[in-house]
Amino acid sequence: MEQGLVFFGVPFDGSIIHDLCFYVTELERWNRRMNLVGLKDAPSIVQKLIYDALLLYGYVKESPSVLDLGSGSGILGIPLAILNRERRVFSVDKSLRKIQFQNHIRRTLGLHGFSPLHGRIESLEPMEVESLVVKAFGSIAHILEKGGRHVRKGGRAFILKGPKEKAIEHEEFVMTDDVSYVLPSGTNPYRLLVYRKK
Repeated sequence: MEQGLVFFGVPFDGSIIHDLCFYVTELERWNRRMNLVGLKDAPSIVQKLIYDALLLYGYVKESPSVLDLGSGSGILGIPLAILNRERRVFSVDKSLRKIQFQNHIRRTLGLHGFSPLHGRIESLEPMEVESLVVKAFGSIAHILEKGGRHVRKGGRAFILKGPKEKAIEHEEFVMTDDVSYVLPSGTNPYRLLVYRKK
């Protein structure tokens, strides 16, 4: 965990390390009873999942509100909430068991700005967030269509994709950045696509 925090330049103290490690430990424990993530051991969860949230921290650290779309077990939203407890983080997923797990983490760690929401994103009222973060939620067009209406004008969408994903044009968004990156635990390249709402 510390390796990733240092690699991505994320400021931290003992309480942040404790909370992030507690989250991963609980995810590993719950995952033995119900399928929450495909990875089964803590080091893999940290290196292949949590590191993505640490990368995003540098892009959303000034955002007062973030929406994690199709959040699953909170892989992006929970670390971002831990790293800045003043931020409002909305975490939406259609799986009730995954939202129940997220609520367990919210209660145990006292993440008062973190709001797990059960349901489909298209059925929720617009949230007017500053930043949208997304991993593994279909195509870019699908993400901007479903999640875009929850982003305020001038807000941004941060979409994590593989290296072969093609950027698209969208009538409501303009692409402002296309970042290639490598996680400290490996050599496989990834991409972060950044869109701003017109």
